[in-house]
Amino acid sequence: MSADSGACTSVARGGVGESGASALLIHSIKGPHSKMIVLRNVESSLCPNTWALASLFVNGTPMASGNISTEGSSIQVEVSAGGSVAALIQAVPNFNRVSCVRLGEASINLEECDLVSLSRTNETQAGVISTSNIVTRDWYAWNNTMPPKPDQFHLVGEVQVPNPGVDVVLLPRIPQGFNPRILLMEIHLHQRPGIWPQFVVWKPVSYSKVNGDYDSVQVFHGNDLVVDIPVEVVQ
Repeated sequence: MSADSGACTSVARGGVGESGASALLIHSIKGPHSKMIVLRNVESSLCPNTWALASLFVNGTPMASGNISTEGSSIQVEVSAGGSVAALIQAVPNFNRVSCVRLGEASINLEECDLVSLSRTNETQAGVISTSNIVTRDWYAWNNTMPPKPDQFHLVGEVQVPNPGVDVVLLPRIPQGFNPRILLMEIHLHQRPGIWPQFVVWKPVSYSKVNGDYDSVQVFHGNDLVVDIPVEVVQ
């Protein structure tokens, strides 16, 4: 889901590579509702011998991290109203012996997304992909109750998409079900503009939340239940 798409707005921009070895983006959530914060690589010419490693902190607590070196890759976290977010991106050599004339640059957007607008996106909207045969793997969900507080809930997995230009967003379903101990999530696929090579790739997805205490997670695509995941408690 691109920035400034209606449901998502770019609130900060930065980059790593030739512009510098690190970037720090800061944002505060205004208004009465929770928001999904997405840190996304929107354009990259970064040399393959360098990774762009990113972390998201909510009110000073590390909540999500990952490798966002490839264009379109992202990490995300749900942030409550009034929360503050810091995104740290670092260019790190991966020592793969690749040589480049120039280091290049990874351009990074910090996006604030409205949960209700995203969950109600019309599947006929341009760029939104609808498929009845979605393939996923390697799901894992856990509640991190180790000190210090607050507790942290995390969900990770991988989704197969038809080309590298497809972005995957994992969102809480609206409305949720009757059992508050079961978290309902939805997979949304969005095709970025342009001409993309048509080969299948796996895209990592993640979702994190402060003080989210669940027994299981059900992940949907449209009306289809994709997977039912038990939640492990890490103490």
